[in-house]
Amino acid sequence: MSQTLATPKFGPLSGVRVVFSGIEIAGPFAGQMLAEWGAEVIWIENVAYADTIRVQPNYPQLSRRNLHALSLNIFKDEGRDAFLKLMETTDIFIEASKGPAFARRGITDELLWERNPKLVVAHLSGFGQFGTDEYTNLAAYNTIAQAFSGYLMQNGDVDQPMSAFPYTADYFSGMTVTTAALAAFHKAKETGVGESIDVAMYEVMLRMGQYFMMDYFNGGQMAPRQYKGRDPYYAGCGLYKCEDGYIVMEMVGANQIEELFKDIGLGHLLGTEAVPEGTQLIHRIECPHGQEIEDALDRYINARSVAEVRKRFAELKIACAKVLSAEDLESNPQYIARESITEWDTIDGKRCKGPNVMPKFKNNPGQIWRGMPDHGMDTAAILRDIGYSDEAITELADKGLAKVDKAPEA
Repeated sequence: MSQTLATPKFGPLSGVRVVFSGIEIAGPFAGQMLAEWGAEVIWIENVAYADTIRVQPNYPQLSRRNLHALSLNIFKDEGRDAFLKLMETTDIFIEASKGPAFARRGITDELLWERNPKLVVAHLSGFGQFGTDEYTNLAAYNTIAQAFSGYLMQNGDVDQPMSAFPYTADYFSGMTVTTAALAAFHKAKETGVGESIDVAMYEVMLRMGQYFMMDYFNGGQMAPRQYKGRDPYYAGCGLYKCEDGYIVMEMVGANQIEELFKDIGLGHLLGTEAVPEGTQLIHRIECPHGQEIEDALDRYINARSVAEVRKRFAELKIACAKVLSAEDLESNPQYIARESITEWDTIDGKRCKGPNVMPKFKNNPGQIWRGMPDHGMDTAAILRDIGYSDEAITELADKGLAKVDKAPEA
């Protein structure tokens, strides 16, 4: 880990250097996670214009915390040379672009491995690094990946498919890059041989939607979409409206079903052919009384408060939770006990509030040590760290190949 950049030592990834090139959410989310776990993470931005995420009022303070900001034209002249020199000191490089954009512009895996044979390279794109000309080089965002993977068609309600929001494919894809890069890094340390990882967002979402896809691939039957925010198959599983809010529940278990049926006025169904003794789970579609059960649950839950329903369901040992709103989070005792929401200082000295580092490492905890850096804020320090003189840094800036936040200082 560089002493020049003064990255604090903490977390399970202390001493690991990560560089990423990508805008908006998916690729940077991987960098954010690694930075919160102690890696020294360098964020490459275009010289002419900053990451488009910077126009958002608050989210960047979460998604770009703990990073070092390098503004460098990595595809042209001396800027490319500086990037390749940086790769010599890097453990993991993550890039998010349209298909094999880096290879098309001359930065191939092989070129990177000439400079650093142990380098782990993670490519993130909508449709992958190879495939058909029709798709490989297309742009992709969250909804594109969801739609192309079959995931979107499974979501929504019985009347209309709907994408999972907010930006589910971006976050799942970023997390996939994180886990794959760490797996490859482990192997590279063991063998001395680097790896190239090809993450296609649509393939990530194909796996996220795999549960009922298997029924289609092995029998041609696809699950229907949700009914009123509930499991498409099983009664008593999903979203229900109370007098003062919403709960989710899972009516699973023979004792739970027996006692709850008595409460909702359906005790006469117990022990019948429709609900045999010992029934653990009720298939809403196959059960002749499926809709009757749902209607009875609605009547029972609609007429009670969230607190009343949760109290009774706790007595019956039925899994249940209130659907929390944003304003519920800060006052929730579990959030408070685990410090799930926290505050940190921005670069300009303001206080910012948002989700804390997760997961929680007992022996080597992650931490937040820095707010989002300004555009080009660390360019000089990073270039100096890889051997550039102040004169050479100024020359790169004068040529428009690097953005330096302020004049280099020795």
